[in-house]
Amino acid sequence: MNAPGRFARSSCTRIRAAVFMPLTVFALSVGLVACGSSSSINGDSGAGGGSTTTGAGGSTTGAGGSTTGAGGSTTGAGGSTTGAGGSTTGAGGSTTGAGGSATGAGGSTTGAGGSTGTGTGGAAGPACGGPGQACCAANTCNGGGCCVNNACIASGSLCMGGGTAGTCTSGSCQRNGADGGTVPCGAVGEACCGGGGGGAGIGTCTAAGAICVAGAMGAPAMCRACGASGAECCAATLPAASRCDTGLSCQGAAAMQTCMACGANGDVCCPGNVCNAGLGCANPGGGMPRTCMMCGAPGGACCAGAICQAGGVCVGAMGGMGGMCNRCGTAGEACCANAGPTACSAGLSCQGAANARTCEACGGAGQTCCAAVAGGGALGSCNVGFNCALNVGDGGAGTICNACGAMGQACCGAGAIATRTCDTGLMCMAGGAGGGAATCR
Repeated sequence: MNAPGRFARSSCTRIRAAVFMPLTVFALSVGLVACGSSSSINGDSGAGGGSTTTGAGGSTTGAGGSTTGAGGSTTGAGGSTTGAGGSTTGAGGSTTGAGGSATGAGGSTTGAGGSTGTGTGGAAGPACGGPGQACCAANTCNGGGCCVNNACIASGSLCMGGGTAGTCTSGSCQRNGADGGTVPCGAVGEACCGGGGGGAGIGTCTAAGAICVAGAMGAPAMCRACGASGAECCAATLPAASRCDTGLSCQGAAAMQTCMACGANGDVCCPGNVCNAGLGCANPGGGMPRTCMMCGAPGGACCAGAICQAGGVCVGAMGGMGGMCNRCGTAGEACCANAGPTACSAGLSCQGAANARTCEACGGAGQTCCAAVAGGGALGSCNVGFNCALNVGDGGAGTICNACGAMGQACCGAGAIATRTCDTGLMCMAGGAGGGAATCR
């Protein structure tokens, strides 16, 4: 046992350790702070000095790119001057790292491509190919029908006109032969219908893509293929738009014409001065053919010849050159033409003073008549239940749509009384002995 009043040696040792251990730890910490910025520690702890902050900057910059990472190490070296300076420089390093990430985001941005404009195609052509309708391009009728005098006859019906006889069968007219068989004509490889040998009146072909060609040295005229690209044009008696397949037109010297491409950019215009959507049919003049070009769109420059696409009217051209295509044809806009069905959109007509005509509503009660249409009155057309008449209010210079079809009103429609109409329960009857207008009674 130890003597009273004295500590055991081991107890003193423990007391000294308890007192000096925290002091030792504190001293070591201060030492680390003083020399930390020049060390190669990766800096996983955010509590350190310059080296710690610089390390964090380096790791952030690593995502942004290796170049910025190299900058981080340089900043760390600068931080070795003093502990306080290191902490400030370390903050700079972290800012640089953030900048690198922002730059990366900027690099990912891509420009949006420009939108492609599209033009409006021309109006659809008249119906064709059905029984009684005009033949379509290259002599074609629907369902194996026969084309006779540019009119379609349904397959199974009698071939009539144009020297044809027999029954229409898949484009060929077939009649009974003297030997009890059938004599076909009109299709490719068959004799022409109703024709003789050579010269005038050689006959006609009735099948799609067939033209009658005179035989040599008295041989019978035969039907040969026509209308395809590079082939000869179909019969000259057909409308220009029907002599070749769709997208082709009859081109070349008169005696050597063949079907060639039309309507695309740089091609000649198709029959009717028609081009593919988004193109205008330029008219350079001087005997040069009209050509489809990227011009004449509403809001753009006019084509040569002061031409615009549908929906535009050329303004400011000089001698057929220059000018801009102003929009036209819709309500309140300038007329695309002075008159006719192409002047304005449906339900509108070209109205007003000569130098300031615009497209306004037409066809309704008390409104100006719309443009005349096939099969209608010569003065113009109106909505159902109205007739077009001269407007006596303006001295007969204009037209107006008046109600028709009710009791005591004029009969609706034009032409013979038998073709004119009245409301249900009424009949169209001629005027009295004085020759008055037919009315509904």
